[in-house]
Amino acid sequence: MTTLDTVIAEAETLKTAGRIHDAATLYESWLQGNDSPARCVALFNLGVLRSDLGELDAADAAYTAAVAANPRLYQARINAGLVAERRHQDVEAVRHWLSVAEAVSQGHADALPCATIALNHIGRLQEARRHFNAAESALAHSLQLDPDQPDAVQHWVHLRQKQCAWPVYEPVAGLSVNRLMAATSPLAMLALLDDPAMQWLTSFAFVTRKYSFPDERLAPLRREPAARLRIGYLSGDLCTHAVGLLMAELLEAHDRSRVHVTAFDFSPEDGTAHRARLRRACDEMVPIHTLSDRAAAEAINSRDIDVLLDMHGLSSGARPGILALRPAPLMGGYLGFIGTTALPWLDFVVTDRWTMPESVTPYMTERPLYIDGSMIPLFHQPVTSCRFTREAVGLPADRVVLACFNNIYKITPALFASWLRILQRAPGAVLWLLDDNVWATTALRAHAVATGLDPARLIFSGRSTHAEYREKLTLADAYLDSYPYNAGSTARDVLDAQVPLVTLAGRTPVSRMAGGLLQAAGLGDLIANTWAGYEDLAVALAQSAAARDGVRATMRARADEWRTAPARLVKSLEEQLLSLVRR
Repeated sequence: MTTLDTVIAEAETLKTAGRIHDAATLYESWLQGNDSPARCVALFNLGVLRSDLGELDAADAAYTAAVAANPRLYQARINAGLVAERRHQDVEAVRHWLSVAEAVSQGHADALPCATIALNHIGRLQEARRHFNAAESALAHSLQLDPDQPDAVQHWVHLRQKQCAWPVYEPVAGLSVNRLMAATSPLAMLALLDDPAMQWLTSFAFVTRKYSFPDERLAPLRREPAARLRIGYLSGDLCTHAVGLLMAELLEAHDRSRVHVTAFDFSPEDGTAHRARLRRACDEMVPIHTLSDRAAAEAINSRDIDVLLDMHGLSSGARPGILALRPAPLMGGYLGFIGTTALPWLDFVVTDRWTMPESVTPYMTERPLYIDGSMIPLFHQPVTSCRFTREAVGLPADRVVLACFNNIYKITPALFASWLRILQRAPGAVLWLLDDNVWATTALRAHAVATGLDPARLIFSGRSTHAEYREKLTLADAYLDSYPYNAGSTARDVLDAQVPLVTLAGRTPVSRMAGGLLQAAGLGDLIANTWAGYEDLAVALAQSAAARDGVRATMRARADEWRTAPARLVKSLEEQLLSLVRR
């Protein structure tokens, strides 16, 4: 009878030739009437092939049979969970993975390597379903089994941020605080510390851990400039996303007599009018959703792009593997990540002198490309109507409403303590926040109660569509920015709603971007440089309707100037890019 080793070799040959179905049939033929102890291996391999073919019922049956033949074939249980997840059977998926973790508690040491994988899958699935508390618990158990898992630490830290579970760096068995900090994601660090050196170290550690550095360059070092500068934008956020919402006016303002604009796009098709507008604003939009990093890089190179602007940096969905192949002579970052990426392939970052003063450039791997005005495109599309009333969204009609709808993970203990001091000094005010998840909302209420504040003065509202949220902003009297991670796209929406925005500017670009927008808007008086100054500004606005009206009057007076800001920004950007190419 043919040995299993021979069958495995033949099946691998068939699989390599693309004949996956034939490889699966080969295993099934061998399994018929074969009661070999190695049967579980053949069943496992069959499950992998059926899963690759998308035949999930058959894959599940194969994995079930493999576990029945060998209950300690833990990888089969993990794969069965993955199949259940693809079948949208989340409870069944977690059951499979928990069975692996439970094997360790039952004394099966051989299950340990698979147990951490299983618990990490539980954490990943629960985080994707926004069950943050369960996700955090699963990852904590995984780290107790094996503390040397920087990727698990990275998610665990950010999950605690999302729940306002303070201190974020709670000790975990076998993990010191400095090891937790070393594995923190660059995005999480932007919201944790206003320290440019720490942000650079975090990005550098992340990049060196996650990516390889191929010594390859698809594009030449320099191209002879054509009649028009060919600019490429690389993005997966050209849709109703914080970045995409800032890009429409910018793309439309490009001078087509001297530049050609190509978007290399892997954004979700959300079917919105804004998505269609972004598509129209480009000379060409090249879909790269299904392309490998190399194929995408080759598509960029084949179009003779002079300058490629990456709109992700280290944010979610980034594809640095495309940049690593150097598909354009010059490459820079813009908007997607407000801090250094430590990516060695990026030559520059588009910014402004307020957001990135020269004092911070030693902590940047990218050199600054300074443009006029604010790096966040200032524009004015005023909110002219509101279908909501304060009563309809749970706000008191007779109180001053201070709002912050920034992402909840941007709230730190120091920021929340500052907000509570503002409320204590302004007894007629309430604080309106995003009800992002039950754990964060519960934690913030508990922190407020612990200081003696009436929890009724904290009002939480759930997420809305972008249009609804812009209208709801008009119900606020003033907006309190977060620190050290400021509002970006949201800050422009606040100005559109003609709501005074108070920000605290620090040392890092991400802690200065709202200030850069306010400076460009002629509202520099709303920028504080200390906690005391921030609180004084907020209290003054909370206690004086005249002060708030004065800010709104300035906004109205500058509205026409704001509308022309994208054209000025883009002209400056084009001139800077042309200068780079010519040099």
